[in-house]
Amino acid sequence: METLWQDLRYGFRMLLKNPGFTAVAVLTLALGVGANSAIFSVINGILLKPLPYQSPERLMRVFETSPAFPKFPTSPANFLDYREQNQVFEDYATFSRSDLQLAEGDQPERLTAMLVSEGFFRVLGFEPVLGRAFLPSEEQAANGHVVVLSNRLWQNRFGGDAQIIGKSIKLNGELFTIIGVMPAGLQHVGGDYHSMPHGENVDLWWPLPLDRMRNRRGSHYLNAIGKLKPGITREQAEGQLNEIAIRLEQQYPGTNKDWRIKLIPLREEIVGQVQPMLLVVLGAVGFVLLIACVNVANLLLARAIAREKEIAVRVALGAGRWRIIRQILTESLLIAFLGGLLGLLLGILGVQGLTALSPDKLPRLQMISIDGRMFVFTLGVALLTGLIFGLVPALNLSKANLNELLKDSSRGATGGLRHRRLRGLLVVAEVSLAFVLLIGAGLLLRSFIHLQQVDPGFNPHQVLTASIDLSYQRYTDDHVRETFMNRLLEQIQALPGVRVVGATTDLPWTGYDENTSFIIEHHPLTQDDGPHARYHSVTPDYFRAVGVPLLAGRFLTERDGLDAPQTLLINQSMARRFWPDEEAVGKRLTFTSDPKEKDWWTIVGVVGDVKDTPNVAAAEPAFYWHFAQNVWQREMFLAIGTNGDPFSVVEPLRREVLALDKDLAIADVNTLEQIAGGAIKGPRFVFLLVGIFAAVALALATVGIYGVMSYSVSQRTHEIGLRIALGAQRSDVVKLVIKQGISLSLTGVAIGVGSALALTRIMTGLLFGVSSSDPLTFTLISLLLTGVSLLACYIPAHRAMKVDPMIALRSD
Repeated sequence: METLWQDLRYGFRMLLKNPGFTAVAVLTLALGVGANSAIFSVINGILLKPLPYQSPERLMRVFETSPAFPKFPTSPANFLDYREQNQVFEDYATFSRSDLQLAEGDQPERLTAMLVSEGFFRVLGFEPVLGRAFLPSEEQAANGHVVVLSNRLWQNRFGGDAQIIGKSIKLNGELFTIIGVMPAGLQHVGGDYHSMPHGENVDLWWPLPLDRMRNRRGSHYLNAIGKLKPGITREQAEGQLNEIAIRLEQQYPGTNKDWRIKLIPLREEIVGQVQPMLLVVLGAVGFVLLIACVNVANLLLARAIAREKEIAVRVALGAGRWRIIRQILTESLLIAFLGGLLGLLLGILGVQGLTALSPDKLPRLQMISIDGRMFVFTLGVALLTGLIFGLVPALNLSKANLNELLKDSSRGATGGLRHRRLRGLLVVAEVSLAFVLLIGAGLLLRSFIHLQQVDPGFNPHQVLTASIDLSYQRYTDDHVRETFMNRLLEQIQALPGVRVVGATTDLPWTGYDENTSFIIEHHPLTQDDGPHARYHSVTPDYFRAVGVPLLAGRFLTERDGLDAPQTLLINQSMARRFWPDEEAVGKRLTFTSDPKEKDWWTIVGVVGDVKDTPNVAAAEPAFYWHFAQNVWQREMFLAIGTNGDPFSVVEPLRREVLALDKDLAIADVNTLEQIAGGAIKGPRFVFLLVGIFAAVALALATVGIYGVMSYSVSQRTHEIGLRIALGAQRSDVVKLVIKQGISLSLTGVAIGVGSALALTRIMTGLLFGVSSSDPLTFTLISLLLTGVSLLACYIPAHRAMKVDPMIALRSD
C-alpha cells in the first residue's frame, strides 16, 4: 500500500510538471468518456431498464395476421373468443383510445382516455390506490358509465380528494361515476396509430362495451395484450391460440379465412423500432472513445520515450519490470480518473441535450435519467480505457535495452524503428476507425438530404391543424354529425385570414396505416383474396387546404353527401396498381362480399400520392371517401389554410367551436409544417449525433497524425540536417515527411474501407435513397480523410524544411 501511495504521489507530480500534456490527454479522454456516458443513459433508459409492470417478461402484445396484413389489431368478436377459449394467458385484455370531453368551467378540456376490457389493470399488475377496477358486468353498455382516474388527473384536477370515489363528473355531456384512482407511475403500454407512444400519460380509463360487439368480427381495431401463465413460452402460446384461430376460420369462413395469431413481447413491441437506431449511435460513440484512447496512448508513448533515460536509471538502481509497468499504469489511471470526472460532467450535460433533441415519439423517453448506473458506467469506462491506453507505453518501456539507454550516443536510437512502428500502427488504427465513423455519417447525411428533397405530395406552408372529437354519445345520428361539421367549416371559412378549410380523419406523415380489403367490379378475385388499400375520410376542401393536386376527374363536393350516390377519390398509386393501362375514373368497387347495387362506390377522381411517412419508398394505394358517407370515425382533424400566421387563427377557431358546442374542446393544435418537421426528427436526430461524433473523430485523428509527424520530425532533426548538408533539396525533405505520414493514412483508409463495407450493413434500415456501400460516399470520405491527413503532415514537413543543418549537426 505504501508503494502504491508513492506511485500516486509521483504520478501527480509528473502530471503537474507537464500541464500541457495533462490537459490535452484529460480533455481528449473526457470527450470520449462523456459522449459514451450520455449515450449510455439513453440506452439504459430505453432499452435496459425493465418495463414498469409486474412480470414484464411475460407480457405479450397479441396481433392477428394474414397474408395481406402481417400485423393487425384484433376484432371484438375474435377477442372475446380468444379470451374465453385460451389456456395460456393468466389474464388477457384489450384497449383502444377513446378520448372524453370534460366540461367543467368556461373551457372544456379533452382528456386522454382509454376504453379497456375488464382485467386490463390485472394484466399490467396494478391495483387502484382508491376504489376498485372494472367489473365484468361493466363491459355491458348499460353499466359502462364509470371511470377510473389516473393519479395525475386526480391530483391536478380534483386536488387529491380522498372522498372522490362515488362522485360524478360530466364527460361527453353525460354523467360518469368515479369508481377508482390508479397509483402514480402507471404508464401506457403503447399501441397502433389510434393509440399513443409508450409512457405518454393517460388521464382516465372507461369500460369497453363488449356486449354490443359480439358480432363485430370483420372490423379489426382493438389492441390486445396478455400475460402468459408461468412456464408457458411464446411459441407454446402461439401454437394453442392458432388452434383456436383454425376453429374460428372453420366456423366463420367469411371473416376469418387465413387469419392467425402473432405474439410479440411487449418490450420488443415498444422499443423494437428504435433499437437499431440507438445501437448505431452507441457504435458511433464507441468508435469515438477508441480513437480517444489511441490518441492518449500516442501521447503517453511520446512522453514515455522522452523519459527513457529516467526509466533506465531506475532500472539500473534495481527497479523491476513490474515496478516500471505499475508506475506507468498508475499515471495512466490518474489521467483516466481525471478524464472520467470531466467526462461525467460532459455526460450530464449531454443527457440534457439529448433529451431535448430526441424525437417526440421516442419510446420510454421519460425513463432517461442520470442515475447510479451512469456513474458506475462512467467510472468503469474511464478505468478500463486508462488500462488500455496505458498498457502500450508501459509494456514498451519495460522491454527497453538498458545498455543502449545508458549510452549517451544512443539518443534517438531507442526511440527509433520499434517506437516508430508502434506509433505508426496506432495512427493506422485511428484513421481506420475515423474512416468507418465518417462513412456512417456520410451515408446518414446523404439519406437526410434525399429525405428533405422528397416531394411530400402536399404543401404544409401556412396550414393550421387541430382535432375535434365528435363523441357517439352526443352525435349519435349521422345527419347530426354531417350538419355540425358543415356548419363548423362554414364558420371557420368566414374567419379573417382563412383561405380554405377542410377536415380529415388523419393528417399527412403521421404514420396512419388503417387498411381494408375490397372487390373491384368485374374482377375475378374475392374480397378475402383481393386487393387492399389505406382508407381516409375527408371533407370536400381538404385537398385544397393541404395542397394535394387533382390528377384526373374531380374533387369531392358538397353534393357527395350522406344521401348522395357513394363516391370515392383514389390516389395515383392505387390507380397505377389496379388500373395500370386504363382510366380509373368511373370504375367501381365494393367492401361487401355479396354486394347489392347500393353497395358499389364509384371513383370520381384521382389525387396525388401522400406517403404514410416520408422515409418509406413509395405511397401505399389509398382511397378517400366523403366524411358524410363514412361518419363512423369520431375524431376529425381540421386543416385550415391561412393567408398569414396560422396561430393567429387559434383563438377565433376555439370561439367558433364553443359557439356551436360549449362542451367541445379542440386539441392537438399544430401547424402542418410542425407535423412535417416532426416526421423527419428521428432521422435528423441520428444524423446529428453520428455527424457530431464523426466530426470529433476527424479532429482527433487529425491531431493524432499531426502529433506523430511532429514528433517524428523532432526525433529525426539530426538525420534531416545531415541530408540537407549532403545536398538534399528542401523539397525532398518535405516529400520524405509527407510520404511517411500519408502512407500511414492510406493504410488506415484501406483498412477502413473493408471495415466500413462490413459494418455499414447494419445501418440499412436507417438509410433512405442510398445503399450502405454507396460509391460516392466512400470516394468522398476517402478524399476528405486523405486531404486532412496531407494537411496534418504538411505542417511538420514545412517545419522540417527549415532545419538549419549546421545547428542540427552541432546540437548532436
